[in-house]
Amino acid sequence: MFMNKHLAFVNDKPLIFSQVYNGPPDMREGMRIISEQAQDLDSVVSMLEGDKTCSGVNYLSDSPERSWQNFVSRYTLVEAAGGLVHNDKMEFLMIFRRGKWDLPKGKIDYDESPEEAAVREVEEECGIEGLEIVKELPRTYHTFPQNKKRILKKTHWYLMVCDQGSPLIPQEEEDIDKVEWMNENSIRKIVFDNTYFSIKNFLENYFSQSQSS
Repeated sequence: MFMNKHLAFVNDKPLIFSQVYNGPPDMREGMRIISEQAQDLDSVVSMLEGDKTCSGVNYLSDSPERSWQNFVSRYTLVEAAGGLVHNDKMEFLMIFRRGKWDLPKGKIDYDESPEEAAVREVEEECGIEGLEIVKELPRTYHTFPQNKKRILKKTHWYLMVCDQGSPLIPQEEEDIDKVEWMNENSIRKIVFDNTYFSIKNFLENYFSQSQSS
């Protein structure tokens, strides 16, 4: 579980910027600790994109903020928003899209606030109404190529509640096959075996903080 404000997922692998090692105590197998004096940022990103033996990098820097801004400047930034939605049974809304479990989210339109976009995307992708935002959750960052551009997607997340009991309707035009309510145990048993590592990390952080609060 990775918790850091300077964290992005490159090829679904964590890239952490910190002054000292800031990964989990047991460390992911294949996770590498690299200092900025030993290797430049471009070569680190290339390694994350192409080296199958590397599962992530903790990039040590005298100024993590400077290194983070240097990383961000290499990409075209796209902003999205989504929701972690639960009902009164503390079941969470999960979608199954393109062969993996995921959370409902999508791009923010030019005339929308992140909150408005998050609610709209959940409503559209899950066929659900009556959503109420409870609070903002930590943002996530992940990279991907698009039309020969390097994209960094910044996703604004919101915790939402919904008491609607009507059937869920997956948005097929967005390649969503299923929408399901799942409790934490089901998410750990089913979703965690077939989701993006960035989503798994996001959910694990939420569950861990919920238990400690």
